[in-house]
Amino acid sequence: MRVRFAPSPTGFLHMGNARTAIINYLIAKKNSSAMVLRIEDTDRERSTRESEESIYRDLAWLGIAWDEGPDVGGVYGPYRQSERFGLYRTYTDRLMREGNAYHCYCTREELEEIKKGPDGGAESYVYSGRCRTLSDGERKKFEADGRKPTVRFRVPGNVPVVVQDRVKGPVEFNSSNIGGDFIIVRSDGIPVFNYIVIIDDALMNISLVIRGDDHLSNTPKQLLVARALDLPEPEYAHLPLIMGPDRSKLSKRHGITSVEMYRKQGYLPEALMNYMAMLGWSSESGAEILPLGEIVRQIDLANLSKNAPVFDFQKLRWMNGNYIRDYPLSAVTDLFIPHIIQAGYPADTIDRGRLEDIVSILRKYCEILSDIGHLAGIFFDEVCEPDEEADTMLKSEDGGTVIRAVRGLIRSELTEENFAVDLISRVKEATSLKGKSLFMPVRAVITGRQKGPELDQAMPLIGYDKCKKRIEYCYARYCT
Repeated sequence: MRVRFAPSPTGFLHMGNARTAIINYLIAKKNSSAMVLRIEDTDRERSTRESEESIYRDLAWLGIAWDEGPDVGGVYGPYRQSERFGLYRTYTDRLMREGNAYHCYCTREELEEIKKGPDGGAESYVYSGRCRTLSDGERKKFEADGRKPTVRFRVPGNVPVVVQDRVKGPVEFNSSNIGGDFIIVRSDGIPVFNYIVIIDDALMNISLVIRGDDHLSNTPKQLLVARALDLPEPEYAHLPLIMGPDRSKLSKRHGITSVEMYRKQGYLPEALMNYMAMLGWSSESGAEILPLGEIVRQIDLANLSKNAPVFDFQKLRWMNGNYIRDYPLSAVTDLFIPHIIQAGYPADTIDRGRLEDIVSILRKYCEILSDIGHLAGIFFDEVCEPDEEADTMLKSEDGGTVIRAVRGLIRSELTEENFAVDLISRVKEATSLKGKSLFMPVRAVITGRQKGPELDQAMPLIGYDKCKKRIEYCYARYCT
């Protein structure tokens, strides 16, 4: 078995394409087969090397390795379609020579007018074949007028075409219902996707094509080209497209949709791989978090749902949080550092042991790495501005009682050696408060929040001097 992932380098790697790459990678690993990366860059206006490089970067970040491709080479190269035009011309010449293709001189404007006619419409339009039987004289006249022809594939009439699909089962088409003769080479000489993709798959010995089911309607055209050129026909697995929460096609209006943005926000590649790999099927045990090896063992194209999966942003965040909590502490600390620095705190200059202790406490409250930015102030800020909940608590009668008691104790009895251990018990003695009436105001004074790390863990890392400043700040704000 050989599979391939064939993106167009016209922008960032979309999550739908990332899922296709992931499924190809997993199926290749499961079958100990090769995965080919082919760059489909025939769109000269939109394709860029910068986008191609970003695709390499995003795939590598996800942990996807390919065996052949533009950057690593291989025996079936070149692996950029823009570098294979001479090869495609050979096949075009053969189709023309054998009567399976012809020059079409219809202009875009003429075709648009036909589509607007009483029997037209983008969906119902079928090319009439008006250039199928042009005489030499008619062709010469068009060329004298300066018309540059396209090349159309001559679609045979009433031919059944069955797509052998690992996900959907056999899908039947008829050549009479695929839109008529279709363009395979544009007037500028650039071959089109429906034509060259089947040539590349055959010449690269691709035996299984895994891609989105938006390509399914094009597949009979590609198979007809393969038959005309005596090329082998691969098996297919057309994956249902990913939907947003409103069950429309996943797009930017639903949230971030590129791998790069997920990386920048602080998602872990292992979590993204896990979530995307399991869209549309369930594990044997029902578990949603599985190690990669177990996903490889269990994945089966036949078990993928035929229905479009819905992208659940909250579930992905939840899953990512689980990976963050289970990550080795030293490694996840390294991943957190850029996000702490971005929030304005000197994570790269403080004692490493202290930083790991801070991360060990805070990571349980983080679903994505960037979440630590609004939590790190608990340990780094000199004074913590109370959030709305903490402000309400500190304005209450219990809040004022606790502030005065804490201030009195830290001014008279509690020292740097015992404040973290004895603060809660001494405030309880001084105020007779207990439970939430005790703990919540103390937490609000020290951290500026009602929710967060346990104070006995947090206070030693915050430090005695910072705690004193925060207590004095709250006293001045709420009790004077």
